[in-house]
Amino acid sequence: MHDFAIQSQNLREAWEQGLQQGLTQVALNMLNEGIDSALVVKLTGLPLEIVKNLPDINADYSQRLVKDFQELSESSLNKIWLDPEEDEAWKHL
Repeated sequence: MHDFAIQSQNLREAWEQGLQQGLTQVALNMLNEGIDSALVVKLTGLPLEIVKNLPDINADYSQRLVKDFQELSESSLNKIWLDPEEDEAWKHL
């Protein structure tokens, strides 16, 4: 029974986190469409402080995603994917 209570709590936390992420994305979309932040607060229920900082948070997140992608791409390009025999076999196809 104790495990069920833990699972239930984890599911509730995950659901609440997903709801917050969804509201945050909707709020950001509304701001990007030019909707006033006071109306965004009213419709989403998010605190004004969070709504006001969403564009900055999103820009930081986007920059971090681009940086992570670039690092992953560079790492991938530097990796040797084929051993020399396989590489030689592909050259003849």
